[in-house]
Amino acid sequence: MYDVLVCGSLNMDWVARVAHLPCPGETVAGTSLQRLPGGKGLNQAIAAARLGARTAIIGACGDDADGAALLATLAREQVDHSRVQRRSECATGLAQVLVADSGENAIVVHSAANGTLRIAELDWAPTRIALAQLETPLVAVAAFFEAAREAGVRTMLNPAPAIVDALPLLADVDLVVLNEIELAVFSAAAAREAGADGIRFARPVDAAMVLLEGRCQAVIVTLGAEGAWLVTGEDAVHFPAPVVTVVDTTGAGDCFCGVLAAALAQGLDLEVAIARAVAAASRAVTRSGAAPSMPRVLELETP
Repeated sequence: MYDVLVCGSLNMDWVARVAHLPCPGETVAGTSLQRLPGGKGLNQAIAAARLGARTAIIGACGDDADGAALLATLAREQVDHSRVQRRSECATGLAQVLVADSGENAIVVHSAANGTLRIAELDWAPTRIALAQLETPLVAVAAFFEAAREAGVRTMLNPAPAIVDALPLLADVDLVVLNEIELAVFSAAAAREAGADGIRFARPVDAAMVLLEGRCQAVIVTLGAEGAWLVTGEDAVHFPAPVVTVVDTTGAGDCFCGVLAAALAQGLDLEVAIARAVAAASRAVTRSGAAPSMPRVLELETP
């Protein structure tokens, strides 16, 4: 049995450091360029594994050098990658990442093999938490969660990138974790469906409330340096983040999701698990890269 089963993307990240993110039409000089393992699925799986969770990933990559490098990374991190589908007809996914001196980033993702993922090929594994994002086809994500529900598994969705057609998925999972940009997209879409097009929400909590329907038990909104909100039908709780020196925010949300999934699988209460995820994401932004920045369990036990 696994603690966390992740369905998601595997990308090779090309990370360029720049003084500031370019405006439209502007060319900026890069100060460094790195090739690093990434993809929301891979990042979240590594974050969970580094917290001591028995973790497996479902995904797709090319039968190429980048794919081999990503699988080797997963193996080193003790993530079971036996359910990663290899594609000879297309390349491994690629992300172009710009990171400013402030730590903020801008990312363009090329799905490539990630876009070919099919859950019809899935060999389901008993697990405690099923976690997915939206860098793989929606039909695959929906099938993954359907299999999880049939197995009685707790489901968790990080709806990133914000694809409006994914709105029905948010009502059909147990937990939703999203940032302010994604919250704005999905809350507006939910309001339109409810006949309240054009409504403006004064607070993230108000926007999150409109996403609580169907199976969804809680919406968790990540706010970067401001921590996170947990919103349920009964209450809203804020979790502040520690003050840190930000180096690179790439992968911070993935760190949060992977650590949260691991903590829940290990039996922690939801509020305790969120506090742990906030602490982990705050530590991840103090260093470069996505997957490489994920903290290990001993780091979270050290002030």
